[in-house]
Amino acid sequence: MLAEFPEVMIQQFLKVIRTGGEGSFIFFGGRFSHAVVKKPKAADFRVQDDFGGKAFRQVPGQHLVNQAESILQAIDKVPLYARVDAIKIDRKLILMELELIEPVLFLGMDEEAPDRFAKAITQMFAALN
Repeated sequence: MLAEFPEVMIQQFLKVIRTGGEGSFIFFGGRFSHAVVKKPKAADFRVQDDFGGKAFRQVPGQHLVNQAESILQAIDKVPLYARVDAIKIDRKLILMELELIEPVLFLGMDEEAPDRFAKAITQMFAALN
């Protein structure tokens, strides 16, 4: 049945999304840049702003950054940018999505993030020469 709908993605619902939200760890050139936590509106579970969710800047502990980084290192090639979306259960990140194509990067949540992104772009092009 699912073969008929290849554009469908199924995720297990975890109640912690309603209370703790979903963290997004943003990386440029494989280096951690900044993080946000996305929370759903009351009585909902969807964290996307299209559905009333809100994103807030987050300063995660280094242990969480390290876990997000290890998730990113599971892929073969370092991407220009990536967003590790995860929830936290008992100080451990549970991967929800690894966003590598057209993710929202929340550049406005950290005033230095655009400069870090520009630097990663410059380094990527320099490596091509």
